[in-house]
Amino acid sequence: TQLSGGMARRVALARAMVMDPEILIYDEPFVGLDPISMGVIVRLVRQMNDALGISSILVSHDVQEIATVADCSFLLADGKVAASGSPDELSSTSSELVKQFMHGMADGPVAFHFAAPDYTEQLLGRDSD
Repeated sequence: TQLSGGMARRVALARAMVMDPEILIYDEPFVGLDPISMGVIVRLVRQMNDALGISSILVSHDVQEIATVADCSFLLADGKVAASGSPDELSSTSSELVKQFMHGMADGPVAFHFAAPDYTEQLLGRDSD
């Protein structure tokens, strides 16, 4: 039988814990998970850190989930640290760039590029102008 995405991630975490690490690095741990599995993984990461006294580095595009588990976050833009701080500090910043990412806004200093044909042309067979 095959493991679900959430179960496979829990097994991978258990395998990593056998090595008694000081730091765990997660690369996009929430991708493809349903909301329940995501919640389980978020709680598991926090519980592991607290119970074992380890640190974790989570690389993710899921800003809202990271904010629930992170003590400190770093926002990268153009390969550089654009902002850092607690999730509360980042959420209440005056930086338009940080606001755009933290609140998932399409309008802001980072242009939104949708790499697909114009929907009007695609669906209705005419230009959007």
